[in-house]
Amino acid sequence: MPQVADLFQTIFRGLSRPAPSSLQQYLLELFFKSPSRDPELPSLVYVGSDEAVGGFLGVIPLRMSFRGKPIRAALGSTLMVDKAKDNPFAGAALLKAFLDGAQELSFTDTANPISGAMWKKRGGQLLPVESMQWWRVLRPAELALSLLGERIPLVKVARPICMAIDRVATPNRFQLKAKVAAHTIDVDLNGHFLIDYLRDFAAQYSLGPIWDADSLRWRLNHAAQNRRRGKLVCRAVYGEAAAPLGCYLYYRRPLGVADVLQLMTSPNGAGIVLESLLEDAYQNRCVAVRGRTHSRYMDELLFHNCIFSGSGSVLLHSRSADLMEVACSGNALLIGLAGEDGTRLNDVFN
Repeated sequence: MPQVADLFQTIFRGLSRPAPSSLQQYLLELFFKSPSRDPELPSLVYVGSDEAVGGFLGVIPLRMSFRGKPIRAALGSTLMVDKAKDNPFAGAALLKAFLDGAQELSFTDTANPISGAMWKKRGGQLLPVESMQWWRVLRPAELALSLLGERIPLVKVARPICMAIDRVATPNRFQLKAKVAAHTIDVDLNGHFLIDYLRDFAAQYSLGPIWDADSLRWRLNHAAQNRRRGKLVCRAVYGEAAAPLGCYLYYRRPLGVADVLQLMTSPNGAGIVLESLLEDAYQNRCVAVRGRTHSRYMDELLFHNCIFSGSGSVLLHSRSADLMEVACSGNALLIGLAGEDGTRLNDVFN
């Protein structure tokens, strides 16, 4: 693990010094101590002729349901190769070993153009919609200030001016739609209610995760530790006669961009749940909201004036044609808590 952590430190963080113990411990926890760990689905290392670790592919085993039957799945994460020019086949060897594993479904949700091309050469299928990110601008002037302030902190002194601009000159396309009446409650991230709620909505998909209480709570705890993105909050939304419409988990970040971790809705509840999310973010001073797109929500995202950009590509691979067909049909849940978004791999470790 020290060698793997040093490799992560060099490739993903651009730092030449040894990795801190906190990074080593986190990678150990993520890839080797999850409740869904499977000894037949291990993470993989590439060892060169000098016996040094020259590459790594982290594997997170998952239990999933396909048309009501349990299957084994594996999330391929953190594919990295040391001195790729000197080891041109290391990445391909790691990916081949992973895809040839015992799992019935392999997928990743963070592929870049290079790793994405490697997946496709091995028969991987890209999910275009899930590979995009949606943005909903709430305060355009303050959003510009927030993005610029990440590079030039001194510009934040202009915040009062930007706030005034957003109050008096925000174009209609940035204003929220008329809110549909709904009842929304805050939900305890560690409570049994949220566990049951997420499991019930995940069961609506033909292909989706099987979350027992331990594995889901483990994922939620990991997600809540990603504090650089803001405070993780969850809200459940109800309609008439207390009918459950869905819920959303997002990182509430006042004066910054709010990141959506998970959006779960009933077939007819997407619009109301999305409106509730945007309203909550606006009332808590977020300047914009962004999240992963999904086929089920595209109509509502377009209706609510969202814009779209590229994100880490979602690719999947299976030896089952039926499974691949369902996974590509939009009736699969492979993002958010089911993928890598709930981890701290993009966080900064001290």
